[in-house]
Amino acid sequence: MFLLDKEARGARVCERKYVAPADARAGAIAVLALHCAPDPEHPCGIVESIYFDDGWFSSYWEKIDGDVYKRKVRLRWYAPLVGPPVRSGEIAAFLDVKDRIGAAREKRHVPFRADAALLNAAPLRSAELQALLERTAQAAGLPIATTLVPTVAIRYRRQRYTCPCTGARISLDHEIRSPRANPELFPGRAPLESGRIVCEVKAGVVQEGPWAEGLLRLGFRMQSFSKYGLFMEMHVQGSI
Repeated sequence: MFLLDKEARGARVCERKYVAPADARAGAIAVLALHCAPDPEHPCGIVESIYFDDGWFSSYWEKIDGDVYKRKVRLRWYAPLVGPPVRSGEIAAFLDVKDRIGAAREKRHVPFRADAALLNAAPLRSAELQALLERTAQAAGLPIATTLVPTVAIRYRRQRYTCPCTGARISLDHEIRSPRANPELFPGRAPLESGRIVCEVKAGVVQEGPWAEGLLRLGFRMQSFSKYGLFMEMHVQGSI
């Protein structure tokens, strides 16, 4: 079921992604520091996510096959910049449901609290994670398929900037890795490294700032990119 209402259908955010090999990180940080300002609220953080899919990997194949309708479901939280992940007590987390039909899209970002040990350490075969998703979605009034199971976990460091020339919000994601996967879906697979760095630009209109040329000189290329899609490809097809 697609969730877009009339107001959401009218809201448009243009998004561009620039992708390069991981060794371009230092240069990218220098370029963005020269032309942009650090985000005043959240300049840097570690992003943790658990993505859910069904046994047929429908969400993955919707992306690969270019289906008109696409849905992505994940649990997201933020880890400390220094020290190990929190292993006890409750932490703030979010349920993200991203729906898309053609050019129309909607993202629901639902805050909730969850057990830190469950999110950070539970094997992805855990029925508790599946129950947490269903319970949180039900409380928010979001329709979620009961066939969804935890599939892969993704972790990366994100640095956020704003472009004073265009007003764009820019995120630089690096150290992108998948530390866990559901062993019932992908038995015997070790943690995976992406080998990528991603610069994600969001704005009301498509407009490149002065940082764009610097990124392209470093080897960044504008392309469609999905962290979930990349790690699923590595698991399913054994490629990068």
